[in-house]
Amino acid sequence: MGSSETACSLFNICLGIFLEQDPTIGRVVALDEAHKVCNSARLRDVSNKQAQIFTETLLSAVRLQRHLGTRVIISTQEPTISTDLLNLCSVTIVHRFTSPEWLRTLQKHLAAAACNLFSSKSGFGNNGSEVEEPGDEKESPSAFDIIVRLRVGEALLFAPSAIVKVGTLEDGRVEFHRLGSDFLPIKVRERLTSDGGKSVLSV
Repeated sequence: MGSSETACSLFNICLGIFLEQDPTIGRVVALDEAHKVCNSARLRDVSNKQAQIFTETLLSAVRLQRHLGTRVIISTQEPTISTDLLNLCSVTIVHRFTSPEWLRTLQKHLAAAACNLFSSKSGFGNNGSEVEEPGDEKESPSAFDIIVRLRVGEALLFAPSAIVKVGTLEDGRVEFHRLGSDFLPIKVRERLTSDGGKSVLSV
């Protein structure tokens, strides 16, 4: 059994034990560099059973996260991650990329990006400091135009069900505006750790 198979087997055991615990408090399952264990090509390889088993366990945790008191966070730098995982993401944070493969992946598996990656839109897309009212006709660059120009610490948020504005109607009723098929520019704070995110090679 290769190193990748061993890693997937150990991850699956640890995840299973973690999820079996009584969910009296909220739990977080975080998977960094997910493409190394949940790679689409590796999952299609019938001989790589451990990767398939681990991915299925992870998918089950995502589907049942509310009942398990669990939230799943997945980080990846390559578009080779399992498409099933991408389809279940309720919130997607996209940093700068120029890869055509990433572009195709987002178009296939991110509903909000499928319709406006290239088209200019009015609304939320081009205003990082203020949320505009739905129906405003102000044109903004397409999502792809913004993505390729993102700087370090900047990203686009895709979350169709996220409430981004609360308003009051004339009759006093509260109205919630969801992000829907739009996107929202966000900023990510710097790391708080002493290494600042750098790889410490010597002390």
